[in-house]
Amino acid sequence: MVQPRFYFLSDEDLLQVLGTSDPRAIQPHLLKLFDNCKELTFGPGQSTKQITHMKSDEGECYQFENIVKPEGNIEDWMCRLDEEMKKTLHVFCKKAVYYYAKQDRVEWILAPEQIGMVALVGS
Repeated sequence: MVQPRFYFLSDEDLLQVLGTSDPRAIQPHLLKLFDNCKELTFGPGQSTKQITHMKSDEGECYQFENIVKPEGNIEDWMCRLDEEMKKTLHVFCKKAVYYYAKQDRVEWILAPEQIGMVALVGS
């Protein structure tokens, strides 16, 4: 499977990403590959066997519903990562719409688990 997001990288960056087996090598290129995704959290500790969180350029962080394992070809696990990002945000949006009717609006927006994009969609 081809990872279409690789088209956003220069040839030099693409070679750097594809030429390593370390999943963390993708970190400097995330903003070019995913909209407003600045950093991935590998865990626990410094383990590169799991991707657990995503952090935006504004510092908002959210935990994936399911851990993504960066195993196999990079284009394969990046497709799984992309799908997990979408799936997790979909779940967050469903929860936000559900709780929107049950809480005071200001309380709902300022809730610590609320991320900006989801507050906008839920509103």
